Amino acid sequence: MIQTYKIFYRRLSYYLRKPPIRNSFYLFLVIIAIATVFLSFNVIGTTYDYRIGDVATEDLRVPNDINYPIESETAMEKKRVAEMVPLVFDKDQSILIERLNSVEVLFRYVTQTLEESPPIGTEDRTFQLIALKSRLPKYYRYNDQVLLELLKHDRPRELRGIIVRILIYLFDRGVLEKPYSNPLNIKNNLVTVRTINTPEEINEVTKTLDELQVISDIRKDLYKICYSIAPNLSKEQLQAVYTIVNSNLRPNLTFSSEETRRRIDETVKSVKPVMGLLKKGQTIVREGDTVTTETLKKIQIMNKYTSSTNISYIIGVFILQLLFLAIFGYFTIQFYDELNQDDKAPIILFTLLLFFIFYSFFVSRIENIQNSKLIFALFLPIPFVTMIIAILYNMFLALMVGTYLIFFSYFISDVSYASLILAFSSALGGAFVVGDVEKRTEFLRGGFIIGLLNSFIVISIGLMQELSFKYIVNNVELAFGNGLINAVLTLGFIPLYENIFGYTTKFKLLELSDLNAPIFKKMLIRAPGTYNHSLMVANMAEAACKDVGANAMLARVGGYYHDIGKIENAGIFIENKIGDVRTRSLSPVEYTRLIIDHVAKGVELGKKSSLPDSIIDFIQEHHGTTTMTYFYHQALEMASNAGEATELHKSDFQYPGPRPHSRETAIVMLADAVEAASRSLHEPTSAKLEGLVKKIIYNKLNDGELEFSDLTMSDLNKIQRAFLRVLLGIFHTRIEYPEKDELEKLEEQVLKKSDEDED
Repeated sequence: MIQTYKIFYRRLSYYLRKPPIRNSFYLFLVIIAIATVFLSFNVIGTTYDYRIGDVATEDLRVPNDINYPIESETAMEKKRVAEMVPLVFDKDQSILIERLNSVEVLFRYVTQTLEESPPIGTEDRTFQLIALKSRLPKYYRYNDQVLLELLKHDRPRELRGIIVRILIYLFDRGVLEKPYSNPLNIKNNLVTVRTINTPEEINEVTKTLDELQVISDIRKDLYKICYSIAPNLSKEQLQAVYTIVNSNLRPNLTFSSEETRRRIDETVKSVKPVMGLLKKGQTIVREGDTVTTETLKKIQIMNKYTSSTNISYIIGVFILQLLFLAIFGYFTIQFYDELNQDDKAPIILFTLLLFFIFYSFFVSRIENIQNSKLIFALFLPIPFVTMIIAILYNMFLALMVGTYLIFFSYFISDVSYASLILAFSSALGGAFVVGDVEKRTEFLRGGFIIGLLNSFIVISIGLMQELSFKYIVNNVELAFGNGLINAVLTLGFIPLYENIFGYTTKFKLLELSDLNAPIFKKMLIRAPGTYNHSLMVANMAEAACKDVGANAMLARVGGYYHDIGKIENAGIFIENKIGDVRTRSLSPVEYTRLIIDHVAKGVELGKKSSLPDSIIDFIQEHHGTTTMTYFYHQALEMASNAGEATELHKSDFQYPGPRPHSRETAIVMLADAVEAASRSLHEPTSAKLEGLVKKIIYNKLNDGELEFSDLTMSDLNKIQRAFLRVLLGIFHTRIEYPEKDELEKLEEQVLKKSDEDED
């Protein structure tokens, strides 16, 4: 467990250094503070200063449902419960054991005396009596008549058993030293007798005070008790039994005031306060009415609720939101890659949540909406927020934010379970319905689904609350309208987020992937080789991204645009085969600078064409810091053959970078290198292509070009297979078609042979 915490702490420290995580943490603290302020408005009220007999200057209404304790009734309930708690008496079992041991010792001496001095045919027991008295301890003060009766009995052990039974009977019932005096002044007749000083588990017996007997009363009835237990004994023997029992009788029952008080206190503490209720909107006093004693009590309750309850409510709401932040933070760190955040994510989420909080607060202040039983949540733009996040990022992030929206909606609606259910369905619906949207018109389909889902929920809640048919129908119409309006709002705001934040959505990518755009027409005319190369790179990158779970559409569009910088000087690039007279007189360094310059020109052209930053990243990063080995090798040969020393820097033959910072740009880099190299293969075969792809990928890996791309070795293996699959589809073996002259010659031979056969 400790090791797990250490690993999580290291991950936390690592991710907190990432700007999106750190900025998200700070901005969500701001959101929590703002949300707490707005949620607190629901419980903030005004205090009033009135006295009995004052005239109210305004109508006083209860701002919210107030549950308050009724102290007088609570005190009565506690008193009633306290009087029902049984009085506790302790029965000391050790006293019975001690008395039984005393009886056992007495009869042991009697038996020993009879065994050592048996009677010899006479009734005279004087000798045995003297022997017995000499053996008995001094504290056994029984008269001679009692001892003689014990010696004269034929079966002394049987007599001992009778005495034991009587003692057990008396001590089990309990013996009080004096009558119960009610020291705690509790009016209760119920008693719990618990046995103490016993090796066995303590057991308790319920009785009444009337069943408890004082030792003096027991002594009065003791002879009758002995007779009822042993009616067959002679009068003398019964008297002896009575005497022995009476001498061993001791109080063993005492009142435990401490335990009784403890049990009463525990029971009283468990008593819930008797609560009164002031309903929201209830009129306490009307303007012009006189404040009475009862009215003043209610005003004081409102004042107390306003001054004290608000603080605890605000603290509770704030702590609850901090818990949300902790849970969301944990999931963000655990699933950082899946959530697909970027540097703009905190600002986008902050603006959406801030808009939602402000809007929801002002809607909640509209009295007609606030007092409705169903429609409040249908006025909130919950689907709009989750749909925007699902489109800009993904469903998982939308669900996380949607969970917070559900929480806020529930509390801003005065804890309405109808609002909770509708907020839940709206948040989940908004996150799910845009998952497969490819066209902007499909937003309406998503809005229809959300409206239909909420309509069924409205009908269900309406039936449960037994609302009127007309009211349910009106809310169903609103539910449908809510879904469609949120879809239209999302459709309208997506381009706004695309332009303001420079974010590239799938819809923007679909627009950019149009090959009929002017920039591609210009590329097709001026740099046809670059145009075909870009199409190939786009197809290879798209296939690889699908296999590794990256953004395939983004990679495809990035592949289209990555070489637009070659349009201006298309002739210097070998794939275009146009030829440029300048190349004949340029040194390797100068030629290299012209080629490298296509990256900067591409970035400049991309900005002029208003391309998103995510597409310009492909133009900047598709070569990374790769060295142009052909020209570098050529320059080294020229320097080696030159007779004099030549200053040569490898950096002059390297692209300026940066290296790819995403999986998509890294895959386009690899596709660009592989596609260009594959054109140089003579008679390409499957083995040659596989070797080429492996060589290029691992060269890029060893050169550190993929350091910041987050591509794993497993991803690279999948990319390799995807590239090879596309290349094999292009360079597959074709049928060699015969020439026209050869066909004509074969035709003549066949005709000639046919003529000979006819002859």
